[in-house]
Amino acid sequence: MLLVITLGCKKNGDDDITTYRWKRALYRARVQSEGPAVFYSKDPNVSMNKDAIFLSSSYVNLTEHRKNIQQDSIYNASGRTQIYKYEKVKD
Repeated sequence: MLLVITLGCKKNGDDDITTYRWKRALYRARVQSEGPAVFYSKDPNVSMNKDAIFLSSSYVNLTEHRKNIQQDSIYNASGRTQIYKYEKVKD
């Protein structure tokens, strides 16, 4: 008899079980005369960035893992011109 055991491993920090409430703000990069309107990183301090233009905010319920996926998705899909800033809302 052959016993096969499959173990699933999760990466540290990829919490896809616990849902949190987040305040999500969307920012757009400012057009530059000497270069393209892009963010060069997904800097969490985007609101301090003078090249960031606030567009909108909303509240969402997401796991930590889903939040990271959304943050990467908008950054990549917009050609690095838009980013989300997330703040965890305390109950």
